[in-house]
Amino acid sequence: MMKAVVIGLLALAPNAVAGTVTQITNFGDNPTGIGMYLYTPANVTAKPAVVVGVHACHGKGTDVCSSNNAFAQQADKWGFLLICPSAISSDGCWDVYSTKVMTHNGGGDAQGIISMVNYVIVNQGGDASRVFVMGHSSGGMTTNILLGSYPEVFKAGAAYAGVPFGCFGTGTVDSLGWNTTCAQGKVSKTGAEWGNQVRAAYPGFTGTRPRIQLWHGTTDDVLFFQNFKEEIKEWTNVLGVSETPSTTENNALQSTWIRTRYQDAKGIVQVEAIEETGQPHNLVVNAAEAIRFFGLDGSDAISDGGAPEAKKDAGTVEVLDAPIKIDGIAATGGVVATGGVMATGGVMATGGVMATGGVRATGGLSTTGGTASPTGGNPATGGSVRSGGSFSTGGVPTGGTPGDPGTKGKSSGCALVHAPAGRGSPLAWAVVSLGAALTWRRRSGFAKREQADEIH
Repeated sequence: MMKAVVIGLLALAPNAVAGTVTQITNFGDNPTGIGMYLYTPANVTAKPAVVVGVHACHGKGTDVCSSNNAFAQQADKWGFLLICPSAISSDGCWDVYSTKVMTHNGGGDAQGIISMVNYVIVNQGGDASRVFVMGHSSGGMTTNILLGSYPEVFKAGAAYAGVPFGCFGTGTVDSLGWNTTCAQGKVSKTGAEWGNQVRAAYPGFTGTRPRIQLWHGTTDDVLFFQNFKEEIKEWTNVLGVSETPSTTENNALQSTWIRTRYQDAKGIVQVEAIEETGQPHNLVVNAAEAIRFFGLDGSDAISDGGAPEAKKDAGTVEVLDAPIKIDGIAATGGVVATGGVMATGGVMATGGVMATGGVRATGGLSTTGGTASPTGGNPATGGSVRSGGSFSTGGVPTGGTPGDPGTKGKSSGCALVHAPAGRGSPLAWAVVSLGAALTWRRRSGFAKREQADEIH
C-alpha cells in the first residue's frame, strides 16, 4: 500500500507561492530501497511534465526538493512535477557501475527511479510523453545511465559533470563503487564503441531516443574533462549525428565558455554541450538552460535547431530574501542574504531566464499501468556506492530529514547563486560557493583533493 507523508510547504522568496514536498513510500519495485520525494508546485499545470532531479554524493532527495534548489524554483515557475530520489549508500552516491543499472529492467537504483516515474504518471497525472532527468556529478552519471537503460521513459536529460554511460563499469571498481580510471578520464573509446554499449542496455529498443545536454568544467579534477569529450562521442553516435558540431558558440552564456550543438538532418539539436572554461568540479548549474532545452519554459517545445540565442546581459548576483537552509538548518556565516539570514559560504537568489527552444514532444513510449515489473530485489552489487566520490560537506552537522533513508548526520554546506530573471535578460545560475574545504579521501590510489562537490 502506498504511503505519502507531506513534509510541508516550503518557504520561498516574496511573491513566490510555496510548493509542497511529499515523501512517498511503497511506490513500486524498489530493489535497493532508495527514498522518494515529490515536489508539487502550487501552480502545477494540467497533465504536468515530470522532471527527475538526481542529487550528487553526500546529498539526499530533500536537497533537490527544496525551495532553495534551482530546479524546484523552475518547477514553481513552469508548473512541472519534480521527483527527487534519495540514495541510501553510506556516502549518498548512486550505483552507476553495476550490470543491473546498465540493463533495461535490470534492477538496482535505476529500477527504483523508474518506479517513481511510473507512480507519478499513474497517481499524479504526470505526462508520460514529457519526462526528463537531470543531475550533477553522481547525479550526472545517473542521468547518463537512465537515458541509456530506459530510453522509452525519457524525452531528454541534462548531465552536469558526469561521465559516459558504462564508463564506471569499465575496468576496476573499488568496494565503494569508485572507478579511478574512468574518473581520471583514462577510458577512451570510439563513438561506435560507446554507442554499442548504450544500445546493449536495451537491445530491442527501436523508438526515439532522448536528447541530451552536457555540461563540464575544463579544470575538473574529480571527474576529468576528458569524460565530457567521451560523452559527446557516445551520445552523438547513439543519436545518429556527427561528432563535428553543427554550430560552435564562443562566450556562450558566460565569457570564455563554449557551446557546441549537434543537430540531425531535420535541424533538431540532439546533443548540446557546454564547456565551462576554467570551472572545476563544483560546476555552475544553470537550471534555466536545462529547462529551455527540455522545452518546459513556456516556449514552443521544438528545438532551436542550433540557432544562436539572443544575446543576454551579463547580469549581477542577486540574493534571496528567504533564509538559506543547509539540510534543514539555517546556515550562518558567509554572505548576508538580503532581508534574510546569513548564508554559509555563498548566497542564494531567485531568478531564471525564459529562453526559446527545447525538445519536440515526439517519439517515446507512454508509460501506463502501475509500476515497473519486479526484477528481483537484491541490492546493487559492490556494497555502498561512491559514484561521485567523497566530497566536503560543509561542516554543518544535522540529523537529516525525518523519514529520509539517505545520509543522516551529514551536511551539504552549499549555497546557490542566481542572476536576475527574464527572457533576454541575465541568466539564472546555481553555483557552489563553499567557504570550507575538506579532505578528499584516498580511494584505490585516488589522490587526496581539497574539493567541494555538493550541488543541490
